[in-house]
Order: sequence, then structure tokens, then C-alpha cells
Amino acid sequence: MSKFQNTDRVRPAAIAFLKNGYFTNALPGTKEYYEFWDEERRRCLYGYAIDELHVTGFHYFYLNYCPIDRAVDEIMPDGSTQAKRERTFPRFYDGDWEYFQEIDKARADNKHMIVLKARRKGYSYKAGSMLARNYFFVKNSKNFVFAAQKEYLIGDGLLSKAWDFLAFIDDHTAWAQPRLRDREMHKQSGYKKKVNGLEIEMGMKSQIMGVSLKDNPDKVRGKAGELVFFEEAGSFPGLLKAWEVTMPTMRQGAKTLGMMIAFGTGGTEGADFEAMEEIFYNPVAYDCMDYDNVWDEGALGTRCGYFIPIQKNLDGFIDDDGNSMQENAVEYEKEMREKKKGAADAKSLDQYMAEHPFSPQEATLRVTANLFDVASLQEQYNKVKARSLQSIGTIGKFYYSKEGAIKFTPDGDLKQIIKYPHRKDDNTTGGVVIYQAPHRTAEGTVPRNMYVICHDPYGQNQSADSTSLGAAYVIKRPNNISQPDDMIVASYVGRPATQDEYNRNLFMLADYYGCKIGFENDRGEVIAYAKRHRKLHRLQEEFEMLDKKDLRSKTVKRQYGMHMTEGRKRQGEIYIRDWLNTVRSTDEHGNQTLNLHKIYDPALLLELIKFNHKGNFDRVMAFMIGMYHTRELYNTEIKEILEDNSSNKWFDQNYY
Repeated sequence: MSKFQNTDRVRPAAIAFLKNGYFTNALPGTKEYYEFWDEERRRCLYGYAIDELHVTGFHYFYLNYCPIDRAVDEIMPDGSTQAKRERTFPRFYDGDWEYFQEIDKARADNKHMIVLKARRKGYSYKAGSMLARNYFFVKNSKNFVFAAQKEYLIGDGLLSKAWDFLAFIDDHTAWAQPRLRDREMHKQSGYKKKVNGLEIEMGMKSQIMGVSLKDNPDKVRGKAGELVFFEEAGSFPGLLKAWEVTMPTMRQGAKTLGMMIAFGTGGTEGADFEAMEEIFYNPVAYDCMDYDNVWDEGALGTRCGYFIPIQKNLDGFIDDDGNSMQENAVEYEKEMREKKKGAADAKSLDQYMAEHPFSPQEATLRVTANLFDVASLQEQYNKVKARSLQSIGTIGKFYYSKEGAIKFTPDGDLKQIIKYPHRKDDNTTGGVVIYQAPHRTAEGTVPRNMYVICHDPYGQNQSADSTSLGAAYVIKRPNNISQPDDMIVASYVGRPATQDEYNRNLFMLADYYGCKIGFENDRGEVIAYAKRHRKLHRLQEEFEMLDKKDLRSKTVKRQYGMHMTEGRKRQGEIYIRDWLNTVRSTDEHGNQTLNLHKIYDPALLLELIKFNHKGNFDRVMAFMIGMYHTRELYNTEIKEILEDNSSNKWFDQNYY
């Protein structure tokens, strides 16, 4: 996009007001007066063009009739400048121009908008101005703002900004409107007139309403609007349900009768960001405008919502005509990040990056006590998603041959569960995914202890209301016989009709790889199933925790598997972190391949990215069992880990 020049040309009304203290010197009641305000109304509805420069109606209204608090430079007595906050009209910014252009395109295309942005970009002001514009110029329009909490609407919230604009316009323009309703969260224009002894509501009857959903997203039902905003979508627990409930009310047949816009920022510790992230990275599924994801590393070829990075419209890095000086802004932000690296709080850099992001993956960073390298995991997830690397694995099922041997066959009807969190109506049957077939000796046997299975069971049958899945991963341990090693070679994640069906596949997986199952033993039917089917030899005995005496159980003894205490979970998190960051190789340019780069399960990557100690993370907990399992074998008799079959022919069939 070429640079904008002489952009004050699209702010004529604001420039006049700043100079004179009023918009027009035409006398009220004169032809010139009515012509001026009619023309201004037309510009606010349909846009304004002068020479090559064009702004939309929403943008013109915002620039000329909506004073905001913004930073300005004040000349001090000694000639120096000092920044201060002042109530004045917005300047023209290239980022705002792009945003308002996209709003018009979305409305024309019957689409909505999901907007992920850096913090302090003035989007509450822009949203408030759009509400005010409809209030004055779109008769009978209903305009809503939904938020998780009331404080996001009033005080310094979006609604309060809209009320300020209404007050200013009522005071300084010919568009003043009487009020039928004038409440803290609801204003409606119009007046009452007696007709045949009855009071009739007359006038524009346009409305702006705020709705605090709290924990009840069903409050949005029946609230069809011309314009609907979801404020602070980055910390909006009921956003996804509220969005899906509202969508049908905005549509009549193939036509969209209104527009929904959700915008939000990351960086709020413990915030429920999943809903906004789901819509942002799957915009088409939610009737949103979609764009090439040119921002995230490894995401080329994928689509996402509308993103505003920190270097766009950054105060101090915008020229006099509103053009963002992005290269200088990026350098400044890099310096700020270097400073944050020295902070005592290890998560201060993550929070700063989430609030001042260069890319969506930074904006969606989880600010939690998660010990994992979230940025690298996000990059790997983007790579897997962009290149469809989950297809490296072959999904299928096991069966017994006539000779009684377990065989694996691909099954295109089964679907790998690649989303986290999944929805209640998703097919969660799952299937066995093979990334690398088991290594076998010349005699056709699998070396003992080359593989381990780690498993996190679920508690009830499918009829129970639960979102938990069974999760099992086969880990190939480091060895000197078959490479590559120290990686996930198979998985089975799902929830078929019965636990017996799940356990049957689980134990067939153990037989196929000739290994034992380590599992969390406080729920599920793993032990009972093994007893019924004479498979106890496939269960790993209860871990002894030889290297961590403080984690040993003094009271709970269940013979097989392990129970997960809070202390064990926190130690297991460290084990996972260390495994993920283990260097596998380094190329001639110094680029390192880590263990995490060999994970091709998108849902496992997402769970690792979002992991905390409060949510439900079946895959991570299964993998954590694997970390304890491999350490348990290491701490016993290492000589029994592998047989010496170095002279045998290698068997390393894999599916990538």
C-alpha cells in the first residue's frame, strides 16, 4: 500500500471545530445550515472521497465527530516536548483506514469480523463511534455490546465511550435526538406523542444496549441487531456459545441482516482465550472474513481472522499523515523485549509479547505457570497445520490374522481427533495412528523395553456427560539398534461406544509393540479388563520413583500404574519440558532439531501450549505418565533395556 498524503483532507469538520469551536458558521434554520448537515450525514453514511483518498462512512464519522483521549505533545517552557493525554479528535491512521475498509467489505459480503489485536489500539473508541453513528442515522436499528463482565462496558468501557459521543453530538450538531430510554446500559432515541389519547413512540427509535453475560451466554437469544460487538473477546468464557447462538438471528436465508464483530487482546493471566482463538483460526466456519496468515511462522497457506500487530499504529512511530513507520516500531519493540528478559517474573516476557504481538501466535500465548516453551510449540503447531503433517501418521485398526498374529490395516473411515478442545458433537471415536511400525529382530520379535505405552484413561462410558478422552502414546526409547528414536511412534486417542472397545484397542497396541502400559490408576477399567482377558503382563508395575524419594507413595498401593498427586504433576511438567527441549541434531547453520519437532499430533501440541493445573488435558497427562515410565526403566536394570541384535537386519518400516 502506498503512503497516504495530506490526510487532513478527510477531517474537514473536525479541523473546523478545532479552529472555531463549532462545525459550521451557517445560521440555524437557513438553507446553508440544512445543506451542511445533510451533506455531513451523507458522508457519515456512505463515505467521503477527495481526489484519490477515500474513507468509509464509519471512518468519516469517527474522524470528525468522536473526540477521544489520545497522546499529544506539549511544548514546555524550556522548549522541550512532553507527552500528555488530551480529549481531541482522532488523527487519520493507516491501520484505522484498513480496518474500516474491511468492515465495509465484510458487510457487503454478508460476513462478520473476528479481530485479534495488540493492546491500546483504540478499538473501544472505534466500536463506540460505530454504535453512535447507527444511533443517529439508522432508523429503528438495534445495536448491542456483549461482554463477559459489566466493567468491560461501563466505567472506562465501550458503552461509556459511546455515551460520551452521544453527548458531544447532541451538544454540538443538528443531529440531537430526544430519548425514549436513558439508562446506564440502554439508550433509545425518540419521543412520545399522544394520538387519540394514546401515547405513541415516535422518532428514530434507534437503540444501543449493553448486555453482561457473566456465565450465561444464553442471554444473547433473540437479540438480533444491526451491529453486535463482543467486547474483550480475549477473556470471554462464553464467547463461542454466545457467537453461535447469535449467528442465526443475524441471518435471513442467504442474507445477513446485521454484523457481528469480536475483538480482543491476549496477555490476561488465566483468561479463557480458547473461544476467540477457535474463531480466529477457523473464521470461515463462523461466517467471518478470512485472510492469508502471513504472520505466524510456518503458517503460510492457512487462513485466519483480522490481525493488528503492535507495529501498526504505534504511538511515536506514525508520521504526520498517519503512515505507520513499521520498521522503526519493530526495532523499538525488540529492544523492549530485551529489557523484559531481565525481569524477575519469568512470565513477564510472555505477557508483554501477548499484549504487544508481532504475530497471532504471540497474541495467543498463554500467560500461566506453564513451564513449556510455548512459542516453539506454537511454531511447530503452525507447521503441522500448514503442511498437514498429521497425515504422516496412518490411521487404522488392529485385527487378528488366521495365525493369531496382530495386524494393522489402514481405515480411511476413521478420523484422527486433531482439535483441542473438541466439541460435544464432534466424532470422538478416534483410531490408532501409526507413525513408525515396531522394529523387529530377524526372528520377528520386538526387543524388550524398546517401547513403552503411556495412557490416561477416562472414567465412564459414552453415555456420561464428560468431555474426557482416553489418550495413549507409544514412545520409542533411545537405543542403538533402530533410528530415529526417543519419539512418539503411535497413538490412540478417542472415546468409542464402550470402555471395553477402547481397552481392547489399547492392549492390542501393547501387543503390537511388545511393551507394557503405564497408566494413571485412579479411574477407568484398565486393571479389571486386564484381569478378565489375562493381560496383566502388559501392565507396568507401580512406579517406585527411585530418583525422587519425596514423590514416593506411603499410603496408596495399587500394584500397577501410578496415581497422580499435585507434587508428581509438577515434577512431571519439568520432565516433559526437559524432554521437549532435548536437542536431537544441529545442522551446519546452527539450527537445532528438538524432540518437540517430532510431534505431529496437533491436539497434543495444543494441549501442551494451553496446559495448566486446572483444566482437562488428557494427552498431556498421558505423556506425563510416559516421562515417569521411561525414567522408571532407566533407573532399574539398564542392561535389560535392549537385547544385542546389532548383527540382525534392521526393520524400521515407517509411514513418513
